[in-house]
Amino acid sequence: MKIAVGCKLRYQVVAPSASFTFNVLVNTDPQQQLVSESVRCAPEVPAEIATTSKGDRVLRTEAPTGPFDLVYAAVVDVNRPEMPPLVPADRPGRLPLNILTYTLPSRYCESDRFGPTAWELFGTGEDRAEQVRAICAWVSENIEYAPGSTDGRTSAWDVWQTRKGVCRDYTHLAIALCRALSIPTRYVGGYAVGLEPMNFHACIEAYLGGGWRLFDPTDGIAPGLIVEATRGRDASTAGLTTIFGRILTGSVHVECSLAPDPAAQSTGIRIE
Repeated sequence: MKIAVGCKLRYQVVAPSASFTFNVLVNTDPQQQLVSESVRCAPEVPAEIATTSKGDRVLRTEAPTGPFDLVYAAVVDVNRPEMPPLVPADRPGRLPLNILTYTLPSRYCESDRFGPTAWELFGTGEDRAEQVRAICAWVSENIEYAPGSTDGRTSAWDVWQTRKGVCRDYTHLAIALCRALSIPTRYVGGYAVGLEPMNFHACIEAYLGGGWRLFDPTDGIAPGLIVEATRGRDASTAGLTTIFGRILTGSVHVECSLAPDPAAQSTGIRIE
């Protein structure tokens, strides 16, 4: 399925200059194939695309004092495999070390505080995929979507207590509950078709049956309609932007929809 994504981010650089690292570029892997891409900075400044150790593609640039815009657009072919009929539990002690880290508590996902609760609510059954689905369904049903209710520093434990949040908070709570069951789970930020209002979106990937599987604990959006851009242990290591220097943040505009046929036929990568 081909999906068109894009964003326009506006800033005012107050310092003599500011350095930006943008994690809004879509990832490329066997499940996400890039069809076309364009990146435009205004004013025009030198920029480079680099790949992190996690496989995320990032744009790095530096802007002088004054207004600065990043305009990004891409068409990506998303093809995620179906979940196996039964996903038995992996043996945590046998997991690769780079996967095992996603079973541990992190800054915004205090999984060590949820052990008894997670086992009581979701610990029955042998199918790990069903456990993850049950956690996502519980989070979606029991947390009130409340824009403006958090300041961007709330953790899974905060959300558990207040029962309010946005997609970032839903995601942190789902991650903490999964990790409490020894299911490796990581934070994913990117784009999703059908969001209302449209914005960047956060969801989770759980390591099941030897591979990462995508789940959405907020809106129940199908994995095939989600485009990944950044991944990490939680939002603190999967930020969509990292900025060094004094800036004022302006408007944020995000787009994500099924690609029309003409756009889907475009090929190549273009950086303006």
